[in-house]
Amino acid sequence: MKLLFNIFGLAAAGYLGYMVEPNLRLQLTGHEPSAAEQARDKKVVLQISDAPQIDLASLKPEQLPQTVLIKSDVSVIDSASGMKMLMQAGNRVKLVRIEGGNVVVSPGEGPYTGQIPALETDLFQQLAANPPTTAPQPPPPAPEAEPAVTKEEPAPAPEAAPEPAPAAEPEPAPAAEPAPLPLPEPSAAPGGDMAPAGSAEAGPVVIAMQESIKAGQIKEFTFEQVQEWKEEAEETVDGDKFQTGTASYQAETIFGNKVIKAKALIKGGKVQRWIWPTSGMEIK
Repeated sequence: MKLLFNIFGLAAAGYLGYMVEPNLRLQLTGHEPSAAEQARDKKVVLQISDAPQIDLASLKPEQLPQTVLIKSDVSVIDSASGMKMLMQAGNRVKLVRIEGGNVVVSPGEGPYTGQIPALETDLFQQLAANPPTTAPQPPPPAPEAEPAVTKEEPAPAPEAAPEPAPAAEPEPAPAAEPAPLPLPEPSAAPGGDMAPAGSAEAGPVVIAMQESIKAGQIKEFTFEQVQEWKEEAEETVDGDKFQTGTASYQAETIFGNKVIKAKALIKGGKVQRWIWPTSGMEIK
């Protein structure tokens, strides 16, 4: 009986070591833990230029890109049915969340999920090109003013009616002065394509971008945040030729106040979609 308890204790300890500590798996089974298991409990920090380091796991979902490009194969599983499928390297997949040093990904809106180390995706390249922004905090409500207490004073005694003064002769009305001529509005600086928001000198590309932002086509930034509009050269994207332009807007990020560029793809005088200039990802 004692031998049976010893065997059971050794088996339980081996199972716990296999599940809790992947590094012991090589000693117990001869099989090395996967890259996702090795990165499961690791802390990964993001360092961009001279800005302070950021713990990757501390970023909120709205501060992360919606998709990532996987650089190695990922096995995903439906936890309800136990069915598995393989997503091959080179595909762009949905980013679900961050767990330790891993990125939890999914092929779409279905129940399949899997883990891959963040270093085996383009997550860091996307965050470096477009640093995470922080939502502006609403100002605190102003304190309500207390009503002033008025002190009632006794009504003054009625005064005797004054004698009527002699009627004065009417003075001649002053001559009307001519209205000043309106000053001409300053035009855009010569030799450049940049135009301020609402400028009368804006070309069709700038006008199309301004109408798109005013219409709320995207939610990333507003018309008031834009500091510069610029017409760019034509580009061919996915076999279609577009007129292009960029809008430089100011946003508050975790690294301070930054100027960020967004590119518009225009066809037929309308913005078809907005993208990030560096990654080419669509802006929602």
